Amino acid sequence: MSVEPRRFARTAPSRTDKTRAVDIRMTDMLAGDAAWWDARLGPTHARNRARADRLWAWSVLLPLCHLVQLAKRRFCRPLVVWARADSGRFVRVGMSIFIESYPYLEAGRGVDSYFVWFMSAADSALLQADFGMTHPPALGRVLLDNAIVLSQNAGLRGRIGLHAAAAGGKTLLSVYAACGLINLPRTAKLPVGVRRRNDGRFFVADEIHAEMMAALLDPRR
Repeated sequence: MSVEPRRFARTAPSRTDKTRAVDIRMTDMLAGDAAWWDARLGPTHARNRARADRLWAWSVLLPLCHLVQLAKRRFCRPLVVWARADSGRFVRVGMSIFIESYPYLEAGRGVDSYFVWFMSAADSALLQADFGMTHPPALGRVLLDNAIVLSQNAGLRGRIGLHAAAAGGKTLLSVYAACGLINLPRTAKLPVGVRRRNDGRFFVADEIHAEMMAALLDPRR
């Protein structure tokens, strides 16, 4: 019996009122999306020293994604998250790049996963002030859920991994832990092919944790 693929979430809770649902949609990222993000949101993000992504240029990251595909022969999936503003139109509020069939970070398993290479959520105050969005969506769980859904639908059973950018400090570690990810100890061996040393900032979701995280968002699909 075939199993229906899991869909992306269609709503997210408001950052300002958790009882309110905000309509969201996902699309594949194009060059125009990256350019828009860099021009309209990038300058504000760059001034916020607390943001781990403050210096990311998506107009550079997107072509880099395609180069990785050619050099490493791994497929990259760049996505845009859109949310409905007060006017009814949708505005870009999140960006991410995932790597498919990446070695799962628990070395002893010898299986593949999706790797969350980059992900970013738009500044909420900026969305409210400049884009007429009274209720910007909370996207932390949604961005991770996108990777889990893609992993499950690709037959990788939801396994994902990521590295928390050092610029995010301890706050970013706490965010990922609160979302349900497992923080690998600094002593854990990483699989062959992962060049970065283990600095204690790697996270994973195994099959069980991935399903638990995905199930939490099932009412929003």
